[in-house]
Amino acid sequence: MLDLATLESTLQVYLQQCYPAMIRQRYHLFLAKGGPEYPHLPEQSLLTHILNGIFGLARLIRFLLEQRVSLPGLDESALRRAFALYTLHEIHKLPMVDRIGPSEFAIPLERLQQEYERLDLRTFADLDAHLIRMANVHKRSPHQGDLLLTATEGAPLLRVLVRLADAMASATSLDEAASSLRNWLKHLGPEFAPNTGRFALYWHQLRDVRGVLTNIIHQVVAKRLENTYHFYPLLFFSTGLLYIAPCLSHRQNFDRHTFIDHAVSDILKSLVSSGDPRVMAREGLRRQKYDFESYTYTFTDVPNLLD
Repeated sequence: MLDLATLESTLQVYLQQCYPAMIRQRYHLFLAKGGPEYPHLPEQSLLTHILNGIFGLARLIRFLLEQRVSLPGLDESALRRAFALYTLHEIHKLPMVDRIGPSEFAIPLERLQQEYERLDLRTFADLDAHLIRMANVHKRSPHQGDLLLTATEGAPLLRVLVRLADAMASATSLDEAASSLRNWLKHLGPEFAPNTGRFALYWHQLRDVRGVLTNIIHQVVAKRLENTYHFYPLLFFSTGLLYIAPCLSHRQNFDRHTFIDHAVSDILKSLVSSGDPRVMAREGLRRQKYDFESYTYTFTDVPNLLD
C-alpha cells in the first residue's frame, strides 16, 4: 500500500532523476500546447505540461491518502509507472518522429522504448512498450488495443491516472478542469460517482483580477473553505481555485451569504494587518480639502488620523 511518505519520496526521486533528463532532451523547447498545431490554446512547453500534470496528480493522490480512499493496485510501483507513463504520453508531439500509419499515434514500439531510455525512466519504473503506447494514444483515438496487449497488471488504473494528470495539465479554466476531471474521477470508484459519490469538485472564481488584492482574496477564501468545510485545493488558476471535497449535500449547514460575510471580514483584517496604519493615513489624506479618502477609515483608526 502507498503512504504519504512514499508519495513524497517518489516525487523527489522523479524530480531529481527525470527533470534533468527532460532538460537534456530539450523538452523545454518543444510545444505541447499552442503554436501552429493548437493555435486556440496558450503556449505550453512539453516540460511545463509534464510537470504540471505530475504535480497535479501528486496532489490528487495526497488527498486520496489523507481521506483513506483505497484504490486497489495503487502502490509505489504503480505510482512510479503512472509518473513515467505520463512523462511519455506526448511523444507524438516530438519533432522527427516516424510513423507506421496515418494516425498521429502510430509510432513504432521501438521508438517509444527509445524515448523511455533517453529520459532515464528505465531505472525509475518498469514499463513495456504496449503500456507506453497505451498512455500515448489519447482518448479521441479509436485505436486502444494496447490496453489489452500489455502484460502489466493494473493497466486500466494506470490509464485513468495518466488521463487525470493530462486533464489537470491541459485545463485553461476552472469549469473546463472540473468537467474534464469529473469524467475521469468516476473511473476511480463509486466514491466519485456524479451526484451520489462521497466526493465532488468545487471552485471559487473571481471575475475581476486585481493583483495583490486578488491573491489575498484567494488565500482567505481557500483557508476558510479548507478549515471549515475540508475543501482540498487541487488546481490553482489566476482567477480562482479548484477543490476536491466531501459533497456539500452532506453538509447542509453551509450558508453562502454567511460564508461571504466572514470572508470579507477576514480579507479586511488581512489588509489592515499587512500595512502600517500611519502610512495608510498619510496616503489617504486629501490636502486640498483637509480630510481623508473614504477608504482610509477601513485601514487605520482615529489616533493615527490625528497624528
